[in-house]
Amino acid sequence: MTVGDRPTGEAVVNLPPHRWDSKEAVAYETAQEAINEVIGCHAAALNLERHSADPDQVRIEDLRAEIVACVQDQRALNPRDRPAIAASRDKYSRRLAELRAELQ
Repeated sequence: MTVGDRPTGEAVVNLPPHRWDSKEAVAYETAQEAINEVIGCHAAALNLERHSADPDQVRIEDLRAEIVACVQDQRALNPRDRPAIAASRDKYSRRLAELRAELQ
């Protein structure tokens, strides 16, 4: 099968329909945004540490590992898995609050 000049995969054609209600969509987007914000905090801390007068290599590696873990969690988040979405949203919202408190 092709669309225009591009072939399409059968997996895409045979996907079962999935209807999202707005509550489900907002929960998923909120979880994704919380993860993005935590990644941003870690990236900012990483940048500061790299450019400090005496960069701490252990802290740099720890921050890189945190970013990788966040990205992996983000990629693994299934929009149909409501319990995982709620758990992720709660986990990263708490982590974001902790990071903000550290900055004060």
